[in-house]
Amino acid sequence: MPQELRKIIFSEDELKAAVIDHCMRSGIKLPKGMMTDFKATPDVAATVIITYDTTEIHDDSEVKVGRDDVAAALIRHCGVNKIPLPRAARKILKVEDGEVSLMVSIHWMPKKKNNSSRKPA
Repeated sequence: MPQELRKIIFSEDELKAAVIDHCMRSGIKLPKGMMTDFKATPDVAATVIITYDTTEIHDDSEVKVGRDDVAAALIRHCGVNKIPLPRAARKILKVEDGEVSLMVSIHWMPKKKNNSSRKPA
């Protein structure tokens, strides 16, 4: 049975838009202020680190977004932008040298022949 492996590479702008949208939708608090840095790391707990210049006492200047949230953000981004991702496919987030990609693995199963349409002899 054949297997397909696709690698979808996201630009920094796409990643930034997807992660910020995800934070806003899922209640991850973003500080008030100007974003000063945005970087992707291979760290599972802090796959994306967003730094803000904030004067608010109660706001942290850094937001760490974990691997699961980044993956969810990119999967939603693909859906919104009509990039096909089969539900049954295995999806793995990969960060290498600051480049973020989604690895999509599909195991194709052969179709079973339907013999129920045959009439007995």
